[in-house]
Amino acid sequence: MCDVATVQKIANCLGVNPGKVQLNEEQVVARTSGQNKTVAGFATILESLARESKSETAQNSTVSREVQAQVYQWIEFAVLYVSPGSKDKHVAKQLLADFNKLFINKSYLVGHFITLADLAVYYAIYDLVKSLSPLDKENYLNLSRWFDHLQQRPDIHQGEPLLNFTTIYLHNWATGTHI
Repeated sequence: MCDVATVQKIANCLGVNPGKVQLNEEQVVARTSGQNKTVAGFATILESLARESKSETAQNSTVSREVQAQVYQWIEFAVLYVSPGSKDKHVAKQLLADFNKLFINKSYLVGHFITLADLAVYYAIYDLVKSLSPLDKENYLNLSRWFDHLQQRPDIHQGEPLLNFTTIYLHNWATGTHI
């Protein structure tokens, strides 16, 4: 998740040139910007991208110190728990349930607008959500609503096919007529 491709996708979302993004000798993602300034670490790179960006998402992520702190915590959570946890079947199930519960009363992770926190978690769970069956997606309806809302933005899905979140999954199973 906190890899070169994810940094490049988030940079594209923010309308910022990603610069040279690669893993350094310690296998930590690092970014060298146009001014030859190098920063390392996923959260640090996202903060630097937000400072360079004039996008609405970047502005939403830095509107106050409280919001900045919450966004940073979600990014760290995505790196330390969400990304590795989404690869373990048992942890992933709990993770999905926790996010589903969180999104009962929320549309975004921080505040009332999309932030870097949403982008980090979205890309961290993308493969996990992609692997869900239609029934699983229905079982995590609140999470599915949040995910589908984000993926509808062209700057987020960036040409990737949209995942199907239709709630009418039975039509493929029950095509015959019942008497």
